[in-house]
Amino acid sequence: MGISYIKRISEDALLGLWQVTETWEEMRNLLHLSVADQKVFDEKKTDIRKQEWLACRVLLNNMMKRNVEIGYDDHRKPFILGDETSISMSHSGSYVTVYLDKNNPVGIDIQKLKLSIAKGADYFLHETEMDWADLENNVLLHTIWSAKESVFKYAGNLDLDLKKHILTNSFSGNQKGLIEVNLINQNRSEMVRVQYENFDDYVLTWTI
Repeated sequence: MGISYIKRISEDALLGLWQVTETWEEMRNLLHLSVADQKVFDEKKTDIRKQEWLACRVLLNNMMKRNVEIGYDDHRKPFILGDETSISMSHSGSYVTVYLDKNNPVGIDIQKLKLSIAKGADYFLHETEMDWADLENNVLLHTIWSAKESVFKYAGNLDLDLKKHILTNSFSGNQKGLIEVNLINQNRSEMVRVQYENFDDYVLTWTI
């Protein structure tokens, strides 16, 4: 498998990115699935869903250097069975990404750029973000969207609304940088920092 990279974000955190070129059949041969995981896999109806599901697990096993199994809590937040390491996963286009941290909750997201998401900006931009965001800057809008998705996964609360509860502060630069995001979760406010990198026609964001 051609892993794009596995890099250490901090002493306790790893980030893996993989551009998938293998078929789902090839990846299935790389895994030893538990009975429970095989049942979940068998429910995947399309080749792309099978490919995404398997790719995240192959990448995770390479990062952990052992075979692991993923569970999900009531808010669909993933966790590693029998391990306290926090995990977040994302996939878009031909890429999958996995983020691990031994001590802190994490969130990661990857987005393949679409022609324009400006028409749907009102769905995820708060009025305070509308004041500074350039709706004609497609990369900027995708970066905001991705940062919000990363924080949503970090929080692990399905009741959160991207527009109402996750607000990005103004930032500049399209290639890489840092975004401060205000998370309002269960009437508590927390400032979450999000790193972003843009490459080719993709946006990658993760909490730090």
